[in-house]
Amino acid sequence: MDVDYKSLIVNINENFTFFVVFPSIVLLGIYLTIRLRFVQITKLKMSFTSLLRKDSDCQGNISHYQAIASVLAGNFGTGNISGMAVAIGTGGPGALVWMWVMAFLGASIQYTSCILGVKYRKKNSDGEYVGGPMYYLRDGLGYKKIAMLFSLFTLFGALTVGNFAQVNSVILPLQRMGLNPLLCSGLIAVFVAVVLLGGIQRVAWLASFIVPLKAILYLATALIILALHADRVLPALELMFTSALDPQSALGGTLGFSLSRAISSGFDRGLFATDAGTGLVPILQSSARTSHPVIDGVVTLVAPFLVMFVCTMTGLVLIVTGVWQGTALQSTNMVTEAFRLGLGHSFGAIVVVIALVLFAYTTILAWAYCAEKAIEFLCGEKVAHLF
Repeated sequence: MDVDYKSLIVNINENFTFFVVFPSIVLLGIYLTIRLRFVQITKLKMSFTSLLRKDSDCQGNISHYQAIASVLAGNFGTGNISGMAVAIGTGGPGALVWMWVMAFLGASIQYTSCILGVKYRKKNSDGEYVGGPMYYLRDGLGYKKIAMLFSLFTLFGALTVGNFAQVNSVILPLQRMGLNPLLCSGLIAVFVAVVLLGGIQRVAWLASFIVPLKAILYLATALIILALHADRVLPALELMFTSALDPQSALGGTLGFSLSRAISSGFDRGLFATDAGTGLVPILQSSARTSHPVIDGVVTLVAPFLVMFVCTMTGLVLIVTGVWQGTALQSTNMVTEAFRLGLGHSFGAIVVVIALVLFAYTTILAWAYCAEKAIEFLCGEKVAHLF
C-alpha cells in the first residue's frame, strides 16, 4: 500500500499548528498584551518615530533604522508573496484574518524577546554585539541546553525556511521564463556571499537600501491593481471575514475548507511572514545602537504591522482578480498570474518576479546571519566564520 507522504506531512503540520502553536501563541500573546497594556497599539506611533532616532553615542553596531531594515529584510520574504497564495489556496480567504490575529498577538511576544535580546547581548572579539534567545535563555534563565537546542533549530530554519523555500519561490517563475535554475541559484549564492562576508554592518547597509525599494515597487503595483478593481475590494474584505469564521458556509462545502484549516494556514503563514516568536528578530535587533533595551522592543513593533500590510495587499489582489479560485496555478505562479490579470499587462508579472528576487535575496541574508550567530554561540567565532 502506497503512503501519501505529502498528505501525511500536511496533516501533521496542520494538527501541530492547531493544537500546539495556535494555543501557545494565543495564550502567551494575550497574557503579554494585557500585561503590557496593548503595547502593539499604544506604542505604535512611538515605534515609527524611534526609527529615525539617533543614538550615535550609545553601544551598538548599527542604527535603529538599519536594525529594523535588517529585520524587514528577513520578514519581507517570499512568504509575503508565495506564502499568501499557499495560505488562501489551502485555508481560503479567511486565512488572512487569522494571519492578522497571529501578527497582533505575536507582536507583543516579539517586543518582549527583543528587550531581552538587547539586555543579555554580548560583545565578541570582533567588536560586534551579539544576542538573541540563546543568550537570554542561557544567561537570564540558566537554560543552557535549551539555548543550544534553540541554536540548532535556528540553523535548521535558516537552511530550510530561510534558504530552500526562498530560492524555490524565486526559481519557479524564472524557470517558467526559460532561465536555467542552476545558473540563477549560483548567481544568488555569489551575491549572498559578497554581502554576508561583510558582517552585520554590510547586511544592514544593503537592507536599508533594498527594503524600501522593493516594498514601494511591490506595494505601488498592488495598490494600482486594487484601484482598478475598486468595486471588488469591499466584497473581498467581507468574504475574508465571513470565511474566517465559517469557511464552508461562506465558500461552499464543495471547496473543502474548514475552520481548522483556515486557522492553521493563517497562523502558519503569519509565522512565516513575520517571524514573530521564532527568535530571528531579537538576534538581528541585538546589534542596534540604543540607550535602553525597551527602545529596541518599541522599534520592532513596526515590522509586524508593515509585513501584514504587504500580505494583505497580496491577498486582496489574489481575491479581486479571482485567480485564487479560478486557476490551477500554485504558489508564486498564482501571484504572478494575479498581477498580470490585475494590470491587464505582462508588466504585472515582471514586477512580482523582480520583487520576489529582492525579497528572497534579503531574506536569505538575514537568516544566514542568524545561522552564523547560532553557530558562533555553539562552536565559537572561528567555526562561524567558516560557515
